[in-house]
Amino acid sequence: MEVEIDPDKQYIIDLFRNNVKGVEIQLGGQNTNHCGREGHWLEKQMGIIHNSKNEPDLRGYEMKKHSAKTTLGDFSASEYAFSRKNKRTMINQLNDWSDDIEISRSDFIKCFGTPNTNKNNRYSWSGSCIPHYNHWNKFGQILHINENNDIIIYYSFSKDTRTDKEHFPLIFKHDDIVIALWKSEKMMAHINNKFNSKGFFMCKKNSENKYDSICFGKAFDFDYFIECIKNKLIIFDSGMYDGNSRNYSQFRGSAFWENLIIEEHF
Repeated sequence: MEVEIDPDKQYIIDLFRNNVKGVEIQLGGQNTNHCGREGHWLEKQMGIIHNSKNEPDLRGYEMKKHSAKTTLGDFSASEYAFSRKNKRTMINQLNDWSDDIEISRSDFIKCFGTPNTNKNNRYSWSGSCIPHYNHWNKFGQILHINENNDIIIYYSFSKDTRTDKEHFPLIFKHDDIVIALWKSEKMMAHINNKFNSKGFFMCKKNSENKYDSICFGKAFDFDYFIECIKNKLIIFDSGMYDGNSRNYSQFRGSAFWENLIIEEHF
């Protein structure tokens, strides 16, 4: 007996087959230096207007483009150490800081990030200095999840093995300093609203310039998101760099998505 397919899912499959499958990807007229340009092309082909709304992209499903590390979302932290004093309440409390302590975003990146020799030693909080869950890295940073499921990044001066840290501001020359945190209520809204409706669909390709299949994955909630950070199926992958005001605080997964996929259509 043939099972009737969800009409919203069928609508998405038809869109994919009519507008994406086998169509050569055209990026003309877009900023060729922008890493999300192909995703914007795919959104346009699928009739999705690019926006920052906290809701699924299409008919209750969130759209994803398959890649080695597919992004769940770019979720700026609730607070960073450089946040304005009226926006840094929880970090102040945890670090026993006062509003009088001011940290520039540039100084934050130079203290906790690394210089890129290919870009005139421009500093970025990205790559090897970014911590993984429950592991202190050589830059003295660790990602932790507390009993309230807040995501917290700590820095410890004594665990930082770099030799060029004596210029750090005095307030950073301590251990167990909170430098970024995502409150559970903020992330719960992001994850549940985006992914816990009907789930997601992912467009896949077997060549450089053409997509050939569309996959659908199960819905998931914030608790599952936290579980997958703890078992390292989801990582924090910051791309923050000096000179750009966007925080690029992204959470990504690879096997995470494959574990949720339940069907594929060609």
